[in-house]
Amino acid sequence: MEWTSSVKPIKIYKKEDLNQLETFDYIINFHWQVDRSKSFTEQLLFEINSNLNIHEFFWDWLKEKQPQKFINISTIKIFSELNESPVFDSSVPQPLTSYGIAKVAAENYFKALFNKTSTRVINLRLGSISSLGEVPTQLLTQLFNSAFNNKKIIVNKGHISNIFYIDEAIDLIINTTLIGDKDNYLLVGDGCLNEDISRRFEELSNRKLNAEYRDLNPGVIDPKFISDRDELKSSWTRSYTLDSMIEMIIKSNLRNSSTIDTKS
Repeated sequence: MEWTSSVKPIKIYKKEDLNQLETFDYIINFHWQVDRSKSFTEQLLFEINSNLNIHEFFWDWLKEKQPQKFINISTIKIFSELNESPVFDSSVPQPLTSYGIAKVAAENYFKALFNKTSTRVINLRLGSISSLGEVPTQLLTQLFNSAFNNKKIIVNKGHISNIFYIDEAIDLIINTTLIGDKDNYLLVGDGCLNEDISRRFEELSNRKLNAEYRDLNPGVIDPKFISDRDELKSSWTRSYTLDSMIEMIIKSNLRNSSTIDTKS
């Protein structure tokens, strides 16, 4: 199913902007701002302030309006090697990064905010999502830039990535909003070793990676995640294999590069 919007985005920067909004049945909170240039503590403070504190007027407005559901987009980064494997949707987060700590704080914040209201809060903990225009540090984009632009990269050997494609992620997020009835959901792609993903990328692209394979987290055993994908799938939900994700990333990036070259 292809999703399209019938309205233009509305920018909300201050309390007065809320006059533009209608009351909604469902809210999906995607917003999360980071600054990786800061120290551990500075990152934590920055993320709490940028993503929770300065939007307090909006959160208070939502609390007053009491939508049916508030879907908080969270992350599997709230889990770490401190968590017992396998990790389920009911597992208690034990983050080791400022990003993970801040995300757990957000989960608890929204639970507390909507306590004693009619709004159902659902934390949707996502794995790595691949798409055109994704953060350049994402694995498949790194592999594309290495294979097609000869960029030198380091592949984190011996560790697992749980990637799924953005189209499937969108369908599952929407279905979480429509049929989700638990406090927490865990949505991740099938776990694959980074070196296996890299090898398959080379095979499908018919190109050689400019890559160094190195264990960047020695002694760390990646937890296994038990995904709720099947629980949230419908007949219209799109689904992608590793091969199809790689092919989509290659195709979309090559098309985008061609468009940029044509315009320049």
